[in-house]
Amino acid sequence: MSMIGSSRRRGMRANRPGGPVAADHRAEAALIRELWSRQRAIDGGIPEAERRYLDAHFSSPLTLRRRLAMIDWLAAGIRPGDRVLEWGCRHGVDSCVYRRRFGPSLDLHGCDFVEGDDYRPFHEYGGLKFTRLHDHVRLDYPDAFFDVVTSNGVWEHVADEEASLREVFRVLRPGGSFLVACLPNRYSYTEAVQRALGHSAHDRLYTVASATRLLNAAGFEVLAWERRLLAPTMLNGFPDPVKAAYGKLHGLVWALNAALERAWPVNLLASNLNLAARKPAEG
Repeated sequence: MSMIGSSRRRGMRANRPGGPVAADHRAEAALIRELWSRQRAIDGGIPEAERRYLDAHFSSPLTLRRRLAMIDWLAAGIRPGDRVLEWGCRHGVDSCVYRRRFGPSLDLHGCDFVEGDDYRPFHEYGGLKFTRLHDHVRLDYPDAFFDVVTSNGVWEHVADEEASLREVFRVLRPGGSFLVACLPNRYSYTEAVQRALGHSAHDRLYTVASATRLLNAAGFEVLAWERRLLAPTMLNGFPDPVKAAYGKLHGLVWALNAALERAWPVNLLASNLNLAARKPAEG
């Protein structure tokens, strides 16, 4: 059974005068589009395939809504004053939203294999302290450096997940949180459909039990989990006219998704798993 309600309440207690501002998805979506517009105006080093991918994602109300919903979940485990690492940040969209909500109180860091200057408008807005990675496992930070590490669609792509999770554990302080969003669910019907149609799909799929075992093996305690996203939000591999027509129904699709996420056993077929883990406190 999910215990995520407890972590959500913990996050909401910080939402008081002097704490973070309330989420405003409309304003946050507008911010992301504005930053991407600035990015598109720069003749940077982003490959054309990446530009097309981000064009599609940032222009779709449904995919932005999906992203912001996952950021809501992650942000609920962050407190003012935390030192936060966005693991595999790339453009650092999540950190931009954290900055908008929490203001200057957060010490925001990001790491990835890209050149940081490739995404300058996003990194500058977020005040992101970016580190370019040169090793597939090693994170270039001291032991016990972060209060929170977030992973949004990252864990399933790393070259060595067991070693990478141990490295995340190393850089977290005792009592620090590892927050995982969008881990692909082994029983996802959307993954099954993508594979059946010959479209791109994830190489690794997880259950709550298998993800928990990996986290436990790295030293973490799993505090909470939930299954998210039943209604398709991306339609990867489908023709553009189909995706455009579907995107116009984003309000209806999102309302349906919210109902299905609460409906057991239908929610066993959700696309993604979210998990909150903690590095045990010393002593």
